[in-house]
Amino acid sequence: MNATSRYLNQRQLCTINRIGNLFVPAGNNFPSFSESGCLYNIDDVLALTPEWDRQSLKRVLSILSICPNAALSWLLKTLQSADSMPTWSDVLTSQLRLLLFGLRGMIFTLYYSGQGNPYQPNRVYEAMDYHVSCTPDNPVNKEEQGV
Repeated sequence: MNATSRYLNQRQLCTINRIGNLFVPAGNNFPSFSESGCLYNIDDVLALTPEWDRQSLKRVLSILSICPNAALSWLLKTLQSADSMPTWSDVLTSQLRLLLFGLRGMIFTLYYSGQGNPYQPNRVYEAMDYHVSCTPDNPVNKEEQGV
């Protein structure tokens, strides 16, 4: 079952999955980005994103969708080392850093959200042995309060 989106087409969603799997591959009991099923929640992230940013993301994803996996992997590694580019390229370097920051932010927000697809829970928290619970620091007895 493929994820769907009100904002992105299937090609763009597949590109996010490919990028996500490069940033978050499976290993050490952790699921890969695509195995986590978190892409099903992309609209929750994009609903809060300004329209201009969504349109820019759609253009970037459409361009990256034509890249083979090896080229996409090389590009992401190059973006991660943008700081080592020559000083004459400061304007380009800052834009590449912003692109990488945006892509990583989206991928990690989805991955660590704890949200999976409707048919299979996200196992990321389980792999981290992370369990959320809420207990009061100082339980109050209602009889002591006079209630």
